[in-house]
This record gives sequence, structure tokens and C-alpha cells, in this order.
Amino acid sequence: MKKKIMSLILASAMLAMTVSACGNSGTGDTASQTSADGADKTADGEKAPAGDVQVVTVWSDNAHEQTIREAQVEEFNNTIGKEEGIQIDYTVYGSDYADVINVALMANDGPDLFRPSSNTFAKYVSAGYAVPISDLEGSDSLLSKYSKDDLIIGDQVFDDKVYTLPYSLQSYKMIINQDLFDKAGIKEIPTTWDQVREDAKIITEASNGEAYGFFLALQSGWTLDHYIYSVSSAALGHFGYDAVSGTYKYSDGLPIVQDILGMIDDGSVFPGYENMDADTARAQFAAGRVGIVMAASFDVAVYTEQFPAECNWVVCDPPTIKEGGYDYKEMVAAVDLLGVAKKALDAKDTSKIARVLEWFYADENLVEMYEQGMYIPYRSEVLDIAGESSVKGWKEFSTFKDNQFIVRMADPKGVITYEGLSARETLAKLFSGGYSEDAATVLKDLDDRLNGGLKELDEAELKDYVAPSSYNVKRD
Repeated sequence: MKKKIMSLILASAMLAMTVSACGNSGTGDTASQTSADGADKTADGEKAPAGDVQVVTVWSDNAHEQTIREAQVEEFNNTIGKEEGIQIDYTVYGSDYADVINVALMANDGPDLFRPSSNTFAKYVSAGYAVPISDLEGSDSLLSKYSKDDLIIGDQVFDDKVYTLPYSLQSYKMIINQDLFDKAGIKEIPTTWDQVREDAKIITEASNGEAYGFFLALQSGWTLDHYIYSVSSAALGHFGYDAVSGTYKYSDGLPIVQDILGMIDDGSVFPGYENMDADTARAQFAAGRVGIVMAASFDVAVYTEQFPAECNWVVCDPPTIKEGGYDYKEMVAAVDLLGVAKKALDAKDTSKIARVLEWFYADENLVEMYEQGMYIPYRSEVLDIAGESSVKGWKEFSTFKDNQFIVRMADPKGVITYEGLSARETLAKLFSGGYSEDAATVLKDLDDRLNGGLKELDEAELKDYVAPSSYNVKRD
């Protein structure tokens, strides 16, 4: 997958420009859906604009950026939109987004543009629910900003057509509540998962039921990807899927899973985690009731905007499995902002949808997002016009030990078929005590099932998900 190489160069140049080496990230949930402008709608939910104004509907679940994005949308509607006859109807959904967008796309009755999920987008493309950006009249201007060599097959590119574009880079760290560490008398920041378990127990015991050492949010399956395997990429050399070998290796994370199961046994995990979603869990940390959490770069906005933290929180390096530091580079994810739904092609003027898509990706909008601690820009050109961000925690999420990082390749989960539960469902069942087998057996079975699905792919399709020899995940 040689398409990755340019992305690595862009990311390296960009991060070197913005931050120094580390001293020590839409995906967010929200409780309800919100329309950006509150305009009147007809009985079927569509706006009733005057004249020839065309409404372009956009759906997302990026709650962490909601305040800024809604202000941007309002300005567009009052300026560019009025001039060009476009009105953006922007809606942010909560933890039900995956179900809502799935039903809407299947019925061809949803938005024109939507935030794609890496876990399901390939299936939407295969089913025809998502269409190439080039199907929109006037989309050449946006597409020309990206070389296809910058894009990832199986993520943004399918069958040699571009379906979405990378917007930002997402990094992963650990955050601690320094107040609870001080109260428990813990002087050192944990550097391994074993130490995370030890400190979580100490914090829980010192808090007498008022706080706990760790949280899980099993009702938000994405947290099991981001907060366990993605955050541990520098220890594992992969994020569950190993692109170097072209196989799934969730079993490599067994020591981490065992430490989390240990925290559950210790009573160190915030109660109710089996039925808790990400918003609820992160709100508990913000309220000062959790000592240690794993986080993605988008969580900076969660703890500064969505749920402003009442505690003294500190961003730290991700924990390792063994003493002595990392064997691999930290992996960052190229994150897409919007895809095009099939419904968009039924619009009176698809060029207006292309105009809205290009506006969402506009450099000036991303500059504001970067300066407010929302996104690390994918395109290095954005930083040429951006100022430094003073948002708490943002520098740490944009920084890597010894500047050792790599942009990860696509996960083929979206194109394979396999028996049984998904990786997220398997981990959730394991942490909720649903298996009689031990963790090693459960993870091996997960690997076997997923790798069985890979074997069903033809060689030409599988090679797009296997790293070229130049893709080096080991630390230099």
C-alpha cells in the first residue's frame, strides 16, 4: 500500500512545524441531536426555504466540535449561502448516530453529506449507499487539493474512486486526574499498563467511593478500539490489525486486556460501565471522579468544551506493556470528515452540495478548529496560515516521544465477512463477564475468525491492506 508514503511525509513535516518533542484524539457522543440553525421545517423534517434556496443536509456525531461548527454554519448561511442560494441544515447526533445513519442510508432518506465511520464506510460504499465525490458536479476544485498518492485505499479510495477525504490526524494518549493522584499519594505517572492497574486500585481505595481509578464505556464500542488498541499502538506495533503481516493480532494485546480485567476484579472501574456510553464516562472524569483515562486527540475538546473538566488533568504518554519504553512508533489515524450519500445525486443542483463539501474542508475553517484544539490538520498547508494553539492539552496530543510516529493503514474489517461477534462486541462481552473461556482463548478465537475472513479476499484486494516494505513501524 504505497499510497501511504506521501501521508507520512505530510504528517511528519506538519508536526515538526507545530510542536517540540513530548515531555511526558469525531467520534464523540452527545446526548441528543441538534440542528445548527433551528429553522422551521416541514412535516417530513425538511426545511421550507423561500425562493430557489437549496437545502443541503449534513449529519455528524462530532459533538466535540459542535459549538464552533454551528457558528461556522450560521455564518455561511447568512453570507455565502444567501449569495449562492444554499442553506446548510447541520445536525449532530449522539450515541445513536450509527443506527440512525444506517437506517437513513438504507432508505435513501437521510442527509446529502454525512460523517463516515471507518468501521462501516466500506460496507456503505459496497452497497451503493455512499457515492464518489466526483459524482457531484463541480467537485474537481476540492479533489484537486489532494493527490491520490496521499489517500488510503480501503479508507478514502475504493475501486480507484475517491469517496471521502482526510481532514485531520488523530493521536492517542493517557490523561490523569492530578488531584486524585495527589490525594492518593502517588508521585509518579504510570508508564505501563501494570502500573495503571496498581495506581487505579490505590486511587479507588483512597477515594472511599467518591472516585475510581479507571473507566470503561461498553455501550460505545468505538472506545474499545481507541482507548485500548489504538492508544497501545506504540507497544504493539499495530492497532489490532497488523498491516505489516496483513493479519489480525488482537491476541498481542492480551497483557493489556488482562490488566483491564484485573481492574474490574479490583473494583477500580467506575460502576455501571457495562451500560455506560462514552459521554457518561467522560463526564465522570470531567467531574473529577476518575483517576486515569485513555483518550484520543478529540478528547481535548471534550474536556475543554463539551464537558469542561473540574479537575487538574494532565496529558501523558500512552502506557507500554513492559518497562523500558516503546518498541514501535506511535500510530496516528487519518480521519475523514464527510462522505456523499446516494441521496445527494437526486438534488436539483449537485454543484451546490459540492460547494458545501468544499466549504467544510476549507482551510480557514480548519485553522479555527486547530487553534481551538479540535483537530490536527492533515494538510500541512493549513498550518502556514494558523497560529499556535493555547488550548490545554493540545500540545501534548500533537507531540510524540522522539518525534517517532507513523500514519496507520486502513483496517479491512469493512470488506471482510466472518462468523460471530465483531472485535468491539467481543471485547465488550469479555469485559462484562460474558465468556466462560479465559481472555487468551477469546482473543485467539477473535483473531482466527477475522483472519478467516481475510483469507476469503482475493489477492488483489488483500494487497491493498498490506504494508509495502518501506512502511516501517519500528522505532528508528
